[in-house]
Amino acid sequence: MQQLPASITITVAVLTIFLCFITVLKFTVEDDFTRTRLMMTAFFCFIVATITISFWQYSLVTLPFTTPAWLLGALIGYLIGVRTAEHRLKAEGLRHYTEHFAHVHIKELKTLTWWSIINFYTVMSALILINLVGLSTVIFQGSQNSAIITSSVGAFLLGTIAPYLLHLWTIKIRHPNKRTTSDK
Repeated sequence: MQQLPASITITVAVLTIFLCFITVLKFTVEDDFTRTRLMMTAFFCFIVATITISFWQYSLVTLPFTTPAWLLGALIGYLIGVRTAEHRLKAEGLRHYTEHFAHVHIKELKTLTWWSIINFYTVMSALILINLVGLSTVIFQGSQNSAIITSSVGAFLLGTIAPYLLHLWTIKIRHPNKRTTSDK
């Protein structure tokens, strides 16, 4: 039996840290919007770390492919993702948006509401990318061509998600004033 590459072991360790982090967030951050925003950012960072760990040796070779892919993805992410999110924010208001921005409702999928497609796309693209990394490193044993293809797809997908994530971090939310025992 052939031993798996060290990158797989390191990626699993990073995944473990990521899963522990989001579990801690679940129990320590009360506000759904803040917690989900932190989780999405951590997920984004996990994917960047996974691609970096898996294909660091091909970074110079993949750069001519990943840079345009990321730029194209960022442009599409802004034109579709951010504009859709801004439209939803204006249509629903800040309070409703921050409570439901990450939800995919069946009614919205049936009517093909853009924001439901964007949220679904964000999650699915991350899952597809993780599987591509596994396929490239285990099945194709980290070949240069599979590294270029996976890194380019990853750069495009991360590029589409980055503007939306940036949009989420620019939203200022007000936390309700909490009274302490000294205020009573």
